[in-house]
Amino acid sequence: RYHSSTRQLVLAVVVLTVACALVFAPDAYLPMLARSFMLWWCILFAAIALFAGLRKQWWCSAASFASALLVLIQVRTPVMELITLGNGHGLRIAHMNVWQPNEDRARAIATVVATDSDLISVQEVSPEWAVALRSALAEDHPYHHIVPNTNCYGIALFSKRPFISVRTITIAGAPFIEAMVDVDGEAVRVFAVHATSPGSYAHFRRRNAQLTALAERIRSEPIPTLVIGDLNTVHWDGAYERFCARSGLRPINSPFTITWPSLGPFALIPLDHALLSGSLRPTSLSSFEVSGSDHRGLLAEVRLDHAR
Repeated sequence: RYHSSTRQLVLAVVVLTVACALVFAPDAYLPMLARSFMLWWCILFAAIALFAGLRKQWWCSAASFASALLVLIQVRTPVMELITLGNGHGLRIAHMNVWQPNEDRARAIATVVATDSDLISVQEVSPEWAVALRSALAEDHPYHHIVPNTNCYGIALFSKRPFISVRTITIAGAPFIEAMVDVDGEAVRVFAVHATSPGSYAHFRRRNAQLTALAERIRSEPIPTLVIGDLNTVHWDGAYERFCARSGLRPINSPFTITWPSLGPFALIPLDHALLSGSLRPTSLSSFEVSGSDHRGLLAEVRLDHAR
């Protein structure tokens, strides 16, 4: 009995230590990687609490339950409330990271065509993807800007609405698309973004620099703005929180709209995002499967609402 109690206490201390490390570690590269999976840490701690409770290991169960709550608090990120408007100019936007090696192009493109979106943002656009996308989308989306690349950072934006202007902006080595879109006579600024994947410390710093520079660019012009894309960060990451604070953007996808890595309807973490500022308000948000890709896509509907 003594040894059993000691093991319980040791396990309880280990669980609490891991939870505290996840929550209170500095905003650095390795803690960021571990914290990306906060939702799954929470599920793991809750499962340990349940298992330990069934075995009447109360110290371990209580510590694991406290750890689950401590971690869960970290993923509570304010998002914009979906609204219903009887009037106002509407815009439907689809986003998908197609995964550059994906050869199931026809089915992936057919899925996004079926969304009947006004704007389609596409990431990881290789030269081959560029040809397939232009062939399938250009007729219904005559306004488009494509920046193909072979390094998984090619990008494209297709629109049924006219572009007032459109250009490629390069921030810390990554091409983003900035477009002014005519929405029934009003200008909406749209950024299609694929930030650097933080697979190393250097890439972590580059991603953070990209988000910082993009936030400053957005803040410099106070007009209705939509940012959509694979930001390679999660809602509770310090870089994402600073990006929202500096830009004035607010997310419309919740931390539970998980998009990567995808397996059919399932995924692990929310890497893909849609954010708004100014008089833009969301009316719907959902995710969809992108055939052959390691990401789920996002589908959002927004409206200009000057009354708010």
